[in-house]
Amino acid sequence: MKAVEIFRLKKSFSPNSSEKLRQEAEDFINDKHYQGYRLISTSFTIEGAQVFAFITMKRPNTY
Repeated sequence: MKAVEIFRLKKSFSPNSSEKLRQEAEDFINDKHYQGYRLISTSFTIEGAQVFAFITMKRPNTY
């Protein structure tokens, strides 16, 4: 079992899409935190007409 997981969230680019993705990423991180995950890093990027959030988290009960 791997100790680290990388999650990818994406939204189509539109007005306020970056704010919507930021809120979705925040809610996702909070949900995973309550499941025992620990946040390592978060990054956002735009590729073409998509806005991506890459979230790296440490799995629960791993060293």
